[in-house]
Amino acid sequence: PVGQPERSSHCATPHHWSPLCPAKMIIYEARKPMEYIRWRGSVVPKCLAWAIPCAAIAYVYHHLIHSWVSMELLSENPTSSETTGWTLFTSILGFLLVFRAQLSYSRYWEGLTLVEQACGVWLNGCSNLIAFCSSAPEKQEEVDEFQYILSRLMSLLVSVSFADVSRLDRSCFPHLDLEGMDPDSMDYLETTSAKQNVVLQWVQRLVVESSRTGVLDVAPPILSRVFQEFSIGIVNLNDANKISNTPFPFAFAQMVWVMLSFFSVLPVPLICAAGMGAHKAAIYTFLIVFVFWSLHH
Repeated sequence: PVGQPERSSHCATPHHWSPLCPAKMIIYEARKPMEYIRWRGSVVPKCLAWAIPCAAIAYVYHHLIHSWVSMELLSENPTSSETTGWTLFTSILGFLLVFRAQLSYSRYWEGLTLVEQACGVWLNGCSNLIAFCSSAPEKQEEVDEFQYILSRLMSLLVSVSFADVSRLDRSCFPHLDLEGMDPDSMDYLETTSAKQNVVLQWVQRLVVESSRTGVLDVAPPILSRVFQEFSIGIVNLNDANKISNTPFPFAFAQMVWVMLSFFSVLPVPLICAAGMGAHKAAIYTFLIVFVFWSLHH
């Protein structure tokens, strides 16, 4: 898959911003309270989109029912069945939201662990291959060519693997320049859907050929450990792909969204009938809707 390498002064593909690449993960210091006052990456705007209209509806609804409904009806306390139904509904919704949040964090942490493990074993395998290179003077040119190609193929392997797992454009994950690589092989790589498998096969073929020519001066049983590490890395990436390819069940997500939508409207008549003022009714409605939607997002 490679041709005669050409030395280049460019070490990496420049990484420019692209709309296909979302913002990076937010890094913050937990000990600084001002770190939490930011809009970028915050769930507050999404929650406000629900909380503010519901609070306004509660305020208007409070004035309307106090204008049209007699005070005797407004002074009646909610029945036990209404209280029980409201409590049961909020308890079920709260449990579903907490369960989904816990499952989402578990999936995120598992995927991150698998990706980090894959990077670790691939780095270790590449480091071993560099260490296994022959020190004979007559092999120095071949060793340089092998290391040049290996470093670029491993960089390309990480780039295409991350792009496949994250479902982002490859430009989000820069790699070393590919000057000297076979153009036909690069064209084929752009057309295939299993890019990481193709690049890994190129790496393994490169190792086998270098072992036959004496570039790698190591016993075959020891060299086989490198293939094991490459295999462990691709298995970890496939496990991470399992998480990426399997979204949260649609029926479950749909049920939570519908219940949240009903929940955003249901507190309005109950709070307004509790005998409090219009401002308090709007504030309580805002807080309840804001908290539950923040758990959802």
